[in-house]
Amino acid sequence: MKSKSNYLTVAVLLIFALLLAPYAVSKDSAVVLRGQIMDSQCAYNVHSSGHSHDLMMKGNVEGTNNEESCTKHCVKDMGGSYVLLAKKEVYKLEENNRLDHFAGKKVKISGSMNPDNTLHIQTIEEDK
Repeated sequence: MKSKSNYLTVAVLLIFALLLAPYAVSKDSAVVLRGQIMDSQCAYNVHSSGHSHDLMMKGNVEGTNNEESCTKHCVKDMGGSYVLLAKKEVYKLEENNRLDHFAGKKVKISGSMNPDNTLHIQTIEEDK
């Protein structure tokens, strides 16, 4: 009888482990971040310095007269992606399809961090 009791205990523990596994594996954490929607090149200092658009704008690169146009140019014409620059941290953004409207603008994003450090956007609004 003792071995049946052990099997039952193990079975119950396995059931609980399986039920709780999604919560243990999903390490998404809710965040609210404020920052600027930028392109990955300028934010990661690929063709700029100081997480800015200065080099592109001062170099009179076509289509980069301001932060919005530089961001859109680098995403659409240079293969970049939209990112969030919050202070000096750069966050990859999971959803790029609705970010065109926010290019170069300061925003407030509510979302969660995926295990691969990509920010999943739940809400985004302009931060004045």
